[in-house]
Amino acid sequence: MITLDTAELIRASGETAELLRPSVAGAGGFAGPHEPIEESLGSVPIEFHQLSPDELKQIGADGMCSMLPETDVAEGDILILNEVRYRVSDVKPVNCFGAVSHLIVKLEREYESHD
Repeated sequence: MITLDTAELIRASGETAELLRPSVAGAGGFAGPHEPIEESLGSVPIEFHQLSPDELKQIGADGMCSMLPETDVAEGDILILNEVRYRVSDVKPVNCFGAVSHLIVKLEREYESHD
């Protein structure tokens, strides 16, 4: 019941984000492997947590959201929400009485370089 209720709450937020997975190609160079393309995993329902700057500083993230437990999300994935790119820095399943009710996902905002 808790898993179903939590899923209903996440969907009820009405928020969705595009989930991308970088495809690493080549051995890379001095700066590390290259990420030439990103594969879209589709649009996923999320509940974005509105946190204060102090709360974000305490958790060490630029954003945080909840996702359905069956979402195929991993560290290093890209989440695009309201045209803002975030890199997933941590994924934690939340267990409630032995069942995963949802995922808590920490996000780091990606900023464009203006070279």
